[in-house]
Amino acid sequence: MGAVDKADMINSFVECTRKTTKWYKKIFFQLIDTAVLNGSIVHRQLTGKVITYQKYRENLMRELLEEHHTPRRPSTGGRPAVDNPLRLTARHFPCKVPQTAAQGSRTRRHCKVCLSGARRSKQRKITKYMWLACDTPLCISPCFEEYHMLKHY
Repeated sequence: MGAVDKADMINSFVECTRKTTKWYKKIFFQLIDTAVLNGSIVHRQLTGKVITYQKYRENLMRELLEEHHTPRRPSTGGRPAVDNPLRLTARHFPCKVPQTAAQGSRTRRHCKVCLSGARRSKQRKITKYMWLACDTPLCISPCFEEYHMLKHY
């Protein structure tokens, strides 16, 4: 068997060309395969170690990746991977809205859920209760539960 036939046979087991690539990519990958095979033969002759061609390719890829690997930078934008707001997990207790000089003891604020109007008609309800942990004024009966139980209230 000739040297070209033997090289083609060895490369046929591990070649990286694909049917869908363009002709110039096939030639490039054929040259890479030939260079790696030649490197394997030279390595075997110089070191005297007999390792399989597949193992040589794996070692070569591992060493190239270790030497030229650049660590991945963390994502700098977009939504966080886990979107679990504190309002859905923490414990919240109601308190009265703190007094202001203008309103005195009758201090009230607009309910956040009633103002958003995402799940029902938009209203402007005024409440005297708020939750200090989330600094959010909410109506006691339906709005507190919606705000703390639903992601999109």
